[in-house]
Amino acid sequence: MDMSQYKALFLSESREYLRSIAEQVVALEQSPAERGAIDALFRGAHSLKGMAASMEYGDVVVVAHSMEDLMARVRDGALPFGAGVADLLLEGVDLIDALLKDVEEERPSSVPTDGYPARLAAYVPPPEKKAKKTDEAPEVSSPAAEPAPAVESAQAAESVPTPSAETERAKESAPELGGTVRVKTELLDHLINLTGELVTNKQRLLSIGRDLASPALNDAVSETSKLLRALHDEVMKVRLMPFEAISDRFQRSVRAVAKKSGKEIHFELTGREIGLDRGVLEQLVDPLNHILRNAVDHGIEDGEERERAGKPARGLVKLSVSRDRDRIHITVRDDGRGMEPQAMIDAAVRKGLITPEEGELLSPRQALMLSCIPGFSTAKEVTDISGRGVGMDAVNAAIAKLGGTLGIESEPGQGTVITLKLPLTIAIIHALLVQCGPIKTAIPVNAVQRTVELSRRQIETVGKRQMFQLDDESIPLLSLNRVLGLPLGRFPDGILPLFVTEAKGRRVGMVVDRLLGQHELFVKRLGRPLDGVTGLAGGATLGDGEIVTILDISELL
Repeated sequence: MDMSQYKALFLSESREYLRSIAEQVVALEQSPAERGAIDALFRGAHSLKGMAASMEYGDVVVVAHSMEDLMARVRDGALPFGAGVADLLLEGVDLIDALLKDVEEERPSSVPTDGYPARLAAYVPPPEKKAKKTDEAPEVSSPAAEPAPAVESAQAAESVPTPSAETERAKESAPELGGTVRVKTELLDHLINLTGELVTNKQRLLSIGRDLASPALNDAVSETSKLLRALHDEVMKVRLMPFEAISDRFQRSVRAVAKKSGKEIHFELTGREIGLDRGVLEQLVDPLNHILRNAVDHGIEDGEERERAGKPARGLVKLSVSRDRDRIHITVRDDGRGMEPQAMIDAAVRKGLITPEEGELLSPRQALMLSCIPGFSTAKEVTDISGRGVGMDAVNAAIAKLGGTLGIESEPGQGTVITLKLPLTIAIIHALLVQCGPIKTAIPVNAVQRTVELSRRQIETVGKRQMFQLDDESIPLLSLNRVLGLPLGRFPDGILPLFVTEAKGRRVGMVVDRLLGQHELFVKRLGRPLDGVTGLAGGATLGDGEIVTILDISELL
C-alpha cells in the first residue's frame, strides 16, 4: 500500500505530538508527581511510535519506543522523574524532529540514533543532593545543547492537552461533517492578497465617487467598504495562529541558558492562546529568544548575589502576551539586577555614541533605549550566551520591520521589563501619506505619535540643532526631504507641517512639504533591487493608481 499520500498528515500530527511531549516534560519539572502529565507523556510517546510504525519509519519508531519504555518506568514508580529524565526525553524530541526533517526532504536518515535507546534503558538517576530548606519550587535545569523546536510554559500539566485529547473533544463537539480542516498556507496567502487588492480597488471607487458626486454610487461604495472590512476580518482570523505555535522553543531556550550559567530560573508564560498573524509570528522567534536569553544570562543575578540582596535564590522570568484591539502586547519581565539610566548614559558617552551635552538632555526612558544602539553594552563580561545590549539593536530593528515598537523600563535592583507592541497583521495597514518634493510616500500610523503644524517662531536653535518644545520635552527637528535626498521644502506662510516619530528611544519631528491624511493600504513586497534599499518597507497602490513607497522610519534614521 502506497503510504506517501499520508506523509503530510503524518508530519503535521507528529510535530503536534512532539510539541505536546516537550510541554509535558517541562511542566513535570515543576510538578514531578503530577500523575496526569506522566500518563500524558507515556501516551504521547506510544501514539507517536504507533503512527511511525504504520508509516514504516523505523528510526522514528526506535526513538519513540525507547522514550515510551523510559516513561513506563516512571509511570510504574520504578524511576523518579528528574532533570536527567527530562534531558533524555527532550533529546529524544530533538532526534525525532531531525528525523522528521529527513522524511520531509525525502532523504536518507542523517541522524545517528544507535546509542540513544541503550542510554535510556541503562539510565539510573544520580544520588539526590541534600535539599536546601526552602519553599521554592525545583530548579529549572536544562540540557547542554542549544534548544530546538519544543516547549514553552511551566504551567500546570493538565492545561496542556495532548493531540489525542484534542481529537476526542473535537469529535464530541463538532457536527458529523464539520470540525477543523487543514489548509495550505499558500491558499491563505492568496486569500489575503485578494483581499488586499479589493482594498486598493475600494479606494479607486471612492475616488471615482468623489469625482462624479453620485449619492447612489457613494452609498454602494460605503456598503461595499463595510462588507470588505468584514471579509478582511474573517480572512485575518483564518491566518491567525496561537502564540503557542512558537512558544515551545522559549522554555527550552531559558532552560538551556539557566543550566549553562548555573542559575536557578522559574519561567512563566501567559497568553499562549493569543492569536497573531502568521507573518508576524514567524519573525518573532529570534527577537524574543534574544531578549529571554539576555534576561537569564545578564539580567538575573547568581544565587549568592540574589540572597545578599534579600531576594530568593531562584530568579523569575515571565513572558506575557495580550491583545488590545488590533495590537498585540508582548512583555518580558525579570526580577534581576535591573539597569541604571545614568550608567547607560556614561557608557554611551565613553564609547563616543553620544556627547555629554546630549546625555544631559536624555530622560531615564531614553537612557535605557541607548541599549538599542549598535555596539552598545554595559555588560562587564561578554559571554558566549548574551549580554544586555549585545544585539538589542538587531532586536529593535526586527520589531520595527514588523511595524512594532520596543520599550524598556527598569529599576535598579528590582528588574527589567521589555515591552513589544505589534500590529495584528502586516498585510493591510493604515498609513499617513505625506508629500516630499515631487513624490508621495507613506508612513505606517503606528510609527507616527502625532502630527503638528509648527510656526517658525516656535523653533529654537540649540548648538547646531533646531528644536521645538512638545509636552515639556525638547524635540529635535529633521527634514524628511533631506533624509530622502530631495530638495528642501519652502513654507512662505511660516507654518511647517511635520509628524512626530521615535528613533532609538528619542522623539523626533520630521518636517514634510504636506500632510495628506490617512489611507488604508495593501502592502506589497518590493522586488530587486529595491528590496535592498535601506528604509523601504514596501509599496502600495492608491485609489487613483499612483504607486507610493512605504517607509521604515526607524531604519531610515
